[in-house]
Amino acid sequence: MRKDAYNLVTVNDGKSDSAAIVNVFSEMAAGRLKCDIKLLNYYDEVPVSYSSKIAAVESDSVKLSIHEHQALIIKNDNSTLVKSSHFHNQLGVHCYAAYVNVAKKIVILHNFAYAQIRAERREAVRVKVYGKLPVTFYYDNITISGNIIDISGNGVSFNSEHVPAITDDQPGMLRFTLNGIPIEVSGSYVRTINQSNGEYICMLQMKPDRKSDTLIGHFVYQRQVEIIMQLKEGLVMEQTEADLEAGMTA
Repeated sequence: MRKDAYNLVTVNDGKSDSAAIVNVFSEMAAGRLKCDIKLLNYYDEVPVSYSSKIAAVESDSVKLSIHEHQALIIKNDNSTLVKSSHFHNQLGVHCYAAYVNVAKKIVILHNFAYAQIRAERREAVRVKVYGKLPVTFYYDNITISGNIIDISGNGVSFNSEHVPAITDDQPGMLRFTLNGIPIEVSGSYVRTINQSNGEYICMLQMKPDRKSDTLIGHFVYQRQVEIIMQLKEGLVMEQTEADLEAGMTA
């Protein structure tokens, strides 16, 4: 799971926080608290969040019945975020998966820590872009070009090999093409992230007009559909592998 999706928070200390979190699970399992658990992961930037039920609580781990989509992503990420109104100060919880069975839709979670879920503050669904999708941000006589990494209705990030000195909130114009249609929208520079490979990630806000907003929204929706199909294909592959393993051990 991407580190920018959450920020770990220590309330007392790691051991005490983990025990307090497990206690909340125990209280829900016993019926003394309403079970309102939701798990959250991101698949190609798209949030995947389903309700979950407690199957068992051990001393430092929790077994959950979960949605098969969530199980597939957790198997890949080896971690998840847990949301419940019963956690301290409405914080979320980050944890790792000790065991995942996609076919049985079961996960065993451990190593619990409180977390502030940053990604929930996003105002729009963001999707990852594959392949090269050129974009240019320009203002005055300065131009920054690269390829889009991800995009939402109000923001975009892209890779660039060269970024001049630029101040935050610098206004300008963004130019790119989606589904063969040229788009030009006003925007402002947010920040630059230096990459270990010498490249930069440029993050910008956008203020699209109605036409551009419709085109971007359609592109984001298409990517969401593709991502759902990828999840379904992944489940089919998981089931095929499980059937093959069952046949070998029969």
